[in-house]
Amino acid sequence: MRMLLTSNGIANELIRGALVDLLGKPTAESRVVVVIDAILGFPGDSSKLVEHLEGLRALGWAEFDVASLFAGPPALVESRLRSADVILGYGGSNLWLAHAWTATGLAPILKELLEEKVYVGWSAGSMIFPRMLGRWPEDFEDQDELELFGLDEIAPAVPLFDWFFLGHLGADWMSPNAEEWAARGAERTRQAVWFVDDDSALVVRDPAVDPVVVSSGHWRRFDPDGSLAESH
Repeated sequence: MRMLLTSNGIANELIRGALVDLLGKPTAESRVVVVIDAILGFPGDSSKLVEHLEGLRALGWAEFDVASLFAGPPALVESRLRSADVILGYGGSNLWLAHAWTATGLAPILKELLEEKVYVGWSAGSMIFPRMLGRWPEDFEDQDELELFGLDEIAPAVPLFDWFFLGHLGADWMSPNAEEWAARGAERTRQAVWFVDDDSALVVRDPAVDPVVVSSGHWRRFDPDGSLAESH
């Protein structure tokens, strides 16, 4: 397994180096498919999505594909996923993205491809793998998206982790009480929480082992009792 879970994509050279290390070859020799379902349900200006896609394309891929999991028959989408070296789950709603994988029947394909491909998560794309994702809306006080997207229940795209990923630590738009919120979520779910900033990422090679932090910024890890275990 080769996973790179980021808060804000390939935000610096350190994270880019981690990506190339996971690939074992340059991006110029690699194909990427960017799955954008997490953002598609939100109305309004999509300029930031376009800006981010342009930044990703500027990494110089051999092939740069952008896909929705609902873009045609599942077999067609599957072929696009299989043709890539990197599957990148873009940000937006972690709940809708997890739903998209399961609703299209492509979650078992993702589970298989996680053993063959590099998976890069970008914010919400990094948040769809906790075994206890179904408790996210209540325990992390995030009910609004259930109503927005008409979702009755939530399941992980692939149940891998006994911990939660949170991004954008310290972002100017985050609540000043975000760390207390993360700690409450950890205590309520009885799961560890990794809370990283936009200059940090987690490398996962074995879901049963703690991830490796790649960071030129700041990050926190909260224990299942809500206490702060590590702070950098």
